[in-house]
Amino acid sequence: MASPKTCRFSLYLFAFLSLSLTVGCSSNSPDTPETVPVAGSVSFQGKPLPGASVIFMNPDATSPQTGTLNSITDDSGKFELKSYFGARTVKNGAVPGTYKVTILKMVPPGEMTENEYEAKVAEADRIVSGGGILTADQTPPELQQLIPRKYSDASLSQLEAKVMPNQENEFQFDLK
Repeated sequence: MASPKTCRFSLYLFAFLSLSLTVGCSSNSPDTPETVPVAGSVSFQGKPLPGASVIFMNPDATSPQTGTLNSITDDSGKFELKSYFGARTVKNGAVPGTYKVTILKMVPPGEMTENEYEAKVAEADRIVSGGGILTADQTPPELQQLIPRKYSDASLSQLEAKVMPNQENEFQFDLK
């Protein structure tokens, strides 16, 4: 049986380690930059664009964590950015700065609907997970980029967003 002195030491050690972990994993660590809320919407050919990837890239960022942010548009084409600083620290918005913006949306080819494509992928997964090999007919076709390269290619995109402190940062991207 452990002595009361050993138990007290173990209790103090446990308390110290718990406090150390809590402080070390805090999401308000002093080396995390301040962010400001960033939101917006994307439309394509005059209609809201759901399920699109909106990517903000800051070429002047001092760290990869503040350099590239992305979000997915909801059913009404709206998005909100979040910044990730390590595995446990997430902040709404972005660090102020000038960002180059690219927008991507992958769709099934031709006349195939998204539901038909998802069904084909599910069937292919079922066959492969059962140890089967897909024939050419069973293999889902490659998705295609819906958005023109002038918006979806980072080297060509002229879309830009200036995220400013102490003001509303709401961006509308109307792609033609």
